[in-house]
Amino acid sequence: MELSLNKSLNNVVKTSEAKTLANERVILLKEIEKVKGELQKAYTNFDYVNDSLMVDYYTYQIKAYETMFEFLIKKAKAMGINEL
Repeated sequence: MELSLNKSLNNVVKTSEAKTLANERVILLKEIEKVKGELQKAYTNFDYVNDSLMVDYYTYQIKAYETMFEFLIKKAKAMGINEL
């Protein structure tokens, strides 16, 4: 009886962990898409800016989004996500 209860409990824990991992994967993929969109927006804005201060602003913004994108891609690969 106790062995059966332990098996049932282990199955519940494994199912819960699998759901949590799947949820984390979805959140990470959404975050990657968000950063990708923000990066594209920054590139577009950079193309149309005339003021030298704004050129600096978008240059730093692009670098920040590129760094975040690289971080998220590494994190995704570490989680075994290959559909990027």
